[in-house]
Amino acid sequence: MLKNKALIITVLTVLIPVIIQLAFLRYVSYYVDKAIYGEYVILATFVYGLSQVFLSLPGQAFARFYNSAINKTHFINEFRTYLIFINLLCIIFFLIFFVIYGSRFSNVTYISTYILFVLLSNYTLNQMAFLLSLERRVYFVLKIFEASSKYLFPLVIYYLYSTLESLICGIILGYCISFLLILYFSRNFPFKITVNLANFYKHIIFAYPIIFSSIFSWSISLSDRFFIDNYLTSEDVAIYSILAQFSGFAQVLAMIYGTYANPIILKQYEIEKKNGLKLFKKYLTYFSLTLLLLFILVLMLPKSLLAIIIEEKVIFNDYYYYTFIILFSGVTLTVVQTVASMYFVLLKQLHIHAKIFVFAAIINFFLNFLIADYGIMAAAISTLVAYIILNILILLWVKNDLKKVEL
Repeated sequence: MLKNKALIITVLTVLIPVIIQLAFLRYVSYYVDKAIYGEYVILATFVYGLSQVFLSLPGQAFARFYNSAINKTHFINEFRTYLIFINLLCIIFFLIFFVIYGSRFSNVTYISTYILFVLLSNYTLNQMAFLLSLERRVYFVLKIFEASSKYLFPLVIYYLYSTLESLICGIILGYCISFLLILYFSRNFPFKITVNLANFYKHIIFAYPIIFSSIFSWSISLSDRFFIDNYLTSEDVAIYSILAQFSGFAQVLAMIYGTYANPIILKQYEIEKKNGLKLFKKYLTYFSLTLLLLFILVLMLPKSLLAIIIEEKVIFNDYYYYTFIILFSGVTLTVVQTVASMYFVLLKQLHIHAKIFVFAAIINFFLNFLIADYGIMAAAISTLVAYIILNILILLWVKNDLKKVEL
């Protein structure tokens, strides 16, 4: 009964934010100026990419060692302290971004984008504690507020002012409100600057390879927006981003899996390694079969149904429709590799994971130059090819390594 209740909360934790995101895409696709949204995508891609890279190390270490920490408050504050230095370090990257894009964006926009990064990074790490401690109700509330911050608040402010700055201010307002909420829920874990050099060294040794995985993962999944922006137009960036985000609804299953299964696997592995690996193998098999059924279902969907979310003149254009199908294929594969990658976390072999990502990202990088001649479909194909390579290499390695373990 408790497991069923936990699963229901987990499903709702994922589905409600996805519904909010689909509403956002519907409005953006039909009513937001494509040039403005294309500019917004470039800024958001930079922020989320930077977060993905710099939060990868503390995020992986936090997840891996949370259950083994005796003093949870002390442990959480160690990572909150890491965030202070990460936020200060990233000022350098925002200055580089400013130098590259110069007068394309206003000074207020650059400053607002940095504020967004700080709010996002702190909110992301703090909410992980509630997931890993299996406080699913609190985590549910936090995810709903986060989805509202990302998708509802920007649209409300854009509706009033219809500018690029209004989209950014909307998401900042949302995250400010959400951050106040997480401070309330975290009142039992008061913040105090905490430094433990022995733990810091342990976290670095364990998770440093994930930085390379994250950099090259970002290169595969998001850098194509910058290639499109360079070779094509902001409108093309907007259309590609809308198609990519819509195709990303396949990640609903991955989010349900990650929210429900990963904390269980991590906790079980900490208690008994073989049982943890058995759970991992069973969940991966069931999940892959479910994902295959979803992929077949999407291929059967009529365009008229897709037009509920995507603007009709876009989705009924064969070029854009086939770009969507290619993007969805890539998302399906990235979901599989994301789930399979848990194996590298469990066995502390992230260096292998990083090497696989480097290889796939290099191929993706050179394929992205085809965007100049073949448009956004080339971006979708380059991403798909990269994820095909990733899945083949990761699954082969996991399969071979599991044979060495007597389960």
